[in-house]
Amino acid sequence: MVAIPYSYTEELEFSHSDSKPLPQNIGAEEAILGGILLDPSAIYRVKDRLEPEHFYIGAHRDIYQACLKLSKKGEPTDLLSVSSWLSDQNLLARIGGRNKLAELVGRTVSAVNIDKHADTVIKKYKRRELIREGHRTIKLAYDENQDLVDIFSTVTNKIKAVTDTPVAPTKDEYQRWKHDRLLSEVTNIYTTVVEPSFRYFKLDELAKEHSRSTQFLEHLYLKSLTAVCSQLLTYEELKQLAGSTVREWLINGLVPKSTTILLAADGGIGKTKFTYGIAKVMIQGTQFGKFIATGEKRKILYYQGDESPGDMVQALESLGYSEADIGTYVRTRFGWSAENMPALIQDLKEFQPDFVVIDSLSTANKYSVYQESQMEYARPILQMTGLATQHKCTFLIIHHTNREGGIRGTTAIRNAVSEVWTLTKDKSQTATPYDRILEINKSRSRSSGKKYRTYFNPEDVSFTFLGEEPEEGAIVSEQSAKDALLEFFSKNRNIRFTSKELAHRLGYSDGHLRNCLSGLASDGLISAEPQPGRPTNYFLVLESVTISDDHPSETPQSIASTQLEADKAESITEYPITPDHPTITPDDHPIESCTAMNTAEGDRLSTEKSLEKKSESEKNNGHFSRSSDQHQPEALPDNNSRGDRGGDRGVIVIEDDHPSPSPSLTEPESPVLPLLQAKASYWSLSLKREVKVFQIFDALSEVSCQAPGRGTVGLPFTDLQCLSQSPRSDLSVGDKVIILEGKHKETFATITTVRADGIWVKSDDRKKSLARPYFPHQLVKV
Repeated sequence: MVAIPYSYTEELEFSHSDSKPLPQNIGAEEAILGGILLDPSAIYRVKDRLEPEHFYIGAHRDIYQACLKLSKKGEPTDLLSVSSWLSDQNLLARIGGRNKLAELVGRTVSAVNIDKHADTVIKKYKRRELIREGHRTIKLAYDENQDLVDIFSTVTNKIKAVTDTPVAPTKDEYQRWKHDRLLSEVTNIYTTVVEPSFRYFKLDELAKEHSRSTQFLEHLYLKSLTAVCSQLLTYEELKQLAGSTVREWLINGLVPKSTTILLAADGGIGKTKFTYGIAKVMIQGTQFGKFIATGEKRKILYYQGDESPGDMVQALESLGYSEADIGTYVRTRFGWSAENMPALIQDLKEFQPDFVVIDSLSTANKYSVYQESQMEYARPILQMTGLATQHKCTFLIIHHTNREGGIRGTTAIRNAVSEVWTLTKDKSQTATPYDRILEINKSRSRSSGKKYRTYFNPEDVSFTFLGEEPEEGAIVSEQSAKDALLEFFSKNRNIRFTSKELAHRLGYSDGHLRNCLSGLASDGLISAEPQPGRPTNYFLVLESVTISDDHPSETPQSIASTQLEADKAESITEYPITPDHPTITPDDHPIESCTAMNTAEGDRLSTEKSLEKKSESEKNNGHFSRSSDQHQPEALPDNNSRGDRGGDRGVIVIEDDHPSPSPSLTEPESPVLPLLQAKASYWSLSLKREVKVFQIFDALSEVSCQAPGRGTVGLPFTDLQCLSQSPRSDLSVGDKVIILEGKHKETFATITTVRADGIWVKSDDRKKSLARPYFPHQLVKV
């Protein structure tokens, strides 16, 4: 055996401190006890934080314990009462008799500094505890019978208990410390431990350590999610916290950023397919009707619990998710439940999605111990609300409706989200089994209560946007102006305009457009940027492009690089916005022929030359008349190459109140209008291809069509022209007809004009021209 030299071994150096007394302050201890004996009310200033074990001298511990017992009973802590209590407990002799108590009183002048003395005693106790735990650690390190992991755990917990406890806290401070420490440990378990069984094990261990139940820990965590409150903010701090005053959207007017949405519908309505389509719009950067995406290539995270992998793939394939690189922006998990919340947090950190779909709330809560009618059932939604803000993503949670059509379960579900959508069947008499109504039932980002008509195509599981359900008393001209504004903004993304500039460009009055712009902004369809002391700026956001104050120096097409590609395939079919401007009567919004143009501040476009070219009768009239629901003839082009999309949009007023155009606008011969029929084929001017009509919507003057390479699209009547095989109209000027649709249904009338925008008629009863055109299928020859 080879001897190892002693000098090669590791020796630990311990400085011997056995001769030094442990940290203590006997004088402070005596001052505390003397103050309590002199002033019985003094104990209430220290009893919540000063414990008997904090005293170094054993007799002092007994005396202080006696004072605590008496104060708890509401009895005084004077010399006589304390002496009597100690005597009854056979402790009087051990503390040194009545003489000890008398000495304490004699050495104390007052209890004025009792709080400071208590702080000193507690700090000395902390030092003694550190020394004690250090010696225990040394003994444990020498104990070969104990496992090293157990030693580490014991030492860590003991040292942590000493170091984490606040020094000399008040009662509230000490309770706050205990609360924060326990909540931090519970939150860490709930947000980091992925495996549910191991998470429950850790919760049980934590509950035992703190002498609590696992149910208490769960309630504590739930309360922490519902009771978040910021500090008191000044107005400047509020503005800094809010950042931009402009609401941010993923899809304008439909999907806000960093929020939670609840989509509720009955079974078989198509809510999951609707969500797939909405997500594809975000990936491609297209639009769903008037709801325009603010960008493209958004990342989508699906947590699917209601559909099988096969059903989901089939639906996504039908919607075109295999096209181009759409699939690269999608991730999916199956079988997720709220018990796997740490897995969701991990996915949010790694994948960083923009839009998260939970399908559905029922399957997410399938392992919940709470019933759907209990408030705690909404706990996962509260967690998602916090995650949406933290990770800057939007959650859409699919849920079911009850028999009455409301949201199933506790009202806490509705209250926990920022947006509520409902998708229902259209129950009107003229609706088909596949007509759907999307209602914005609740919103903190836009106006609520609005309804939108959609059509579900069971063949390719896509949804077609058919238009907004008109409200009672809605003005048709206002909706037409809104459509024109949306089309204009879609061609001029990220460029700010005032209402006057837009009025000049589109040919409407400033006051009328201000109302329309306010409505669009309240619906979230465009962004409004108020400016103190200056007109409000309006614009349509396209992300990754700098928002500009400069108007386009060329025609709107000059910024085509910032526009969305029109030919991208759509899952929720893009419904073209038709700039179909009905006219406004003089009583509605008169526009002086020169005033509106001359007062459009900052607009570089001029229509003065085109105004000079108008007929003499138009000048004499002094204003442009627009009837409430009439289509306009094609507008005169602006003389400026940078002019408006449609130039001046005035319509000449004729004495007989018939809105026929001036001779310069009259077509050389009457056009051949298509006779619209379901399953018939026509030529689309906007798509430049043959389309097949499968449904006609007379109330909106629109049709739903199947277009090769585009799927289901919505088109206005005026977009369709005849092919060789298309049904054609044989109606001509002078024919007597009966009106089949609209408020003049079954009215006898005479055709006065046939134009590309429809057939104009004069009522035989009223001897007056009607204020809207009709299409051949809406009339029948007598």
